[in-house]
Amino acid sequence: MKRRILIFSLVLMAVAAYAQHDEQVTVEGKYRPKANKVNKLVLQPETPQPSYVFPSSEVNPKEAKQKFALDLEKISPTAFAAKEDKLVMPTKNFLMAGVGTNVSPMFLYKHNSMLSKSWGLGVGLKHNSSWLGIRHYAPSSYMNNAFDISLSTSAIEGLQLDASLYYKNDMCHYYGVNLDEKPLTDRQIELYCPRRTNNTIGSHIGWAPTSTRVATLNHSGGLDYHYAFDGFGVQEHFAGLNYTLAYCDNFWGDKSHPQKAGVDLGFQYGYFAPGIVSYTENDDPRIAAVDTMDMNRVLFKLTPFFEMSDEFYRLRLGVLMDGATRVGENDRIFAIRPDVRGSLFVLDKKLEFYAGLNGGRKMLTYSEISDENPFVGTLSELRLRNVKLGFEGGVRTNIKEMVDVHLGVRYRHTDNDPLYVQDEKMIGTDLLCNKFDILYDETQLVSVLTNVRVKLRNGFKGDVAFAYNNCQTETEEYAWYKPAFEGKLKLTYDFNDKLAFNTAFLYQGGRYAKVLSDGGYQSEKLKDVFDLSLGADYKVNDQLTAFALLDNVACQKYQLYYNYPVTGIQFFAGVKLKF
Repeated sequence: MKRRILIFSLVLMAVAAYAQHDEQVTVEGKYRPKANKVNKLVLQPETPQPSYVFPSSEVNPKEAKQKFALDLEKISPTAFAAKEDKLVMPTKNFLMAGVGTNVSPMFLYKHNSMLSKSWGLGVGLKHNSSWLGIRHYAPSSYMNNAFDISLSTSAIEGLQLDASLYYKNDMCHYYGVNLDEKPLTDRQIELYCPRRTNNTIGSHIGWAPTSTRVATLNHSGGLDYHYAFDGFGVQEHFAGLNYTLAYCDNFWGDKSHPQKAGVDLGFQYGYFAPGIVSYTENDDPRIAAVDTMDMNRVLFKLTPFFEMSDEFYRLRLGVLMDGATRVGENDRIFAIRPDVRGSLFVLDKKLEFYAGLNGGRKMLTYSEISDENPFVGTLSELRLRNVKLGFEGGVRTNIKEMVDVHLGVRYRHTDNDPLYVQDEKMIGTDLLCNKFDILYDETQLVSVLTNVRVKLRNGFKGDVAFAYNNCQTETEEYAWYKPAFEGKLKLTYDFNDKLAFNTAFLYQGGRYAKVLSDGGYQSEKLKDVFDLSLGADYKVNDQLTAFALLDNVACQKYQLYYNYPVTGIQFFAGVKLKF
């Protein structure tokens, strides 16, 4: 029987070499390819796990909205883990506070504790902002606030529950105009380039069994909700439910490796009201002519699956069925796609070959879009991003306990892929408000990815990643703002028990923008991104660590989006405290 399973697995891997799935696998610490059991026979945790992940000790001002999210996808199974950072170890309370040029404060606080043997509490608070106007290339200012609280418990027999509530407040005031070329008064700046504030209130409830046994049904799931709004009347309600019902039993083979059959269910509802944007002309209020039709969207997913594993393989066979409809309209959509993925382990589990087929729809939300591009104006429509077919294949390995290597290839055929362009409502006006809109196109993306992680005993750690992306569009000339090349290099070195240095280099190339001109739209190639930062940590004692960071050392003037260049060189300093 094992021979049949092995032959079947090898055939699947050959077919699924053309495969892709959306899952990202990140394992903190040294990577060890391992064929995990499909389901443990008995799992009875003594205490619930913390309901949030301990924060990274890295200083990252790029979280502020004046920076593009330059990090690559988590393509590697390895990552720099906070728990490996000997300068900051997990504790009940962690605080990081500092200040940068332009009087830019940074603050992060996390609390994690057990209220009792069966109840856990987590609290988080974050703030960063610029108190003075940033005028390196174009004027701007920003402020980001976040708060979250979470509870986890195993007090209910047979279940572990976790619940969380969060609030985010993001403000950006990017003028999108060079005041040296077009001088404006403070009054004109406020009129032509208003501040943009986005707010999101959200919650999550999740549940999972604390005891899973063979020949029994078990279930797990989660419920998410958020409400997003801004100062221009935009409103969004989003609710999502996921639920898994599975049966685990020894249908054949080793009793320590049972098989599992089940079904994944998903349901999403989204309500979006675009609102009305007030522009001004000659200091007189004027309402822009935009479509303000409210939108209701529904998406559901059903995936029956079968999973099995052994010492040398892991396999999941599933069929994804999803459908969508818009309330109040007659169009309905339904599709069936494969949901197949598997891994084959060789050389004493130190070498993993993986592959998978997948696809499916994703409900685009205003909250996610405004996080990615805070310069988006009033959106007339939000669609469902539809991955018609995707595949993923690759290999992961560990060399001599020091080097982790990941090579992969991906393909994704997507309909309704969102692309950012300058808002055409600005044509023919004297308004300087530089906003973006979304257009949708059908794209085919082929990516080749590589990631190498090195950890030496002398305290040196390195992480290098590179990706080549070939994105072909059906209608547009280019896939606007999507890079053809991406690279990341991160190095850390522990000079001694107290002093550590770090550096990070980010690169993006081959980006194009669709910009407005007198004759309509035209394409323009953007300057490549080169962003270098240098940092250091000094451990004063077991509780207190001082840090310093020099960001964008070369003071590169690359653009986030057209007419929105990043800030220049910045210096940050502060402390990390655990207690």
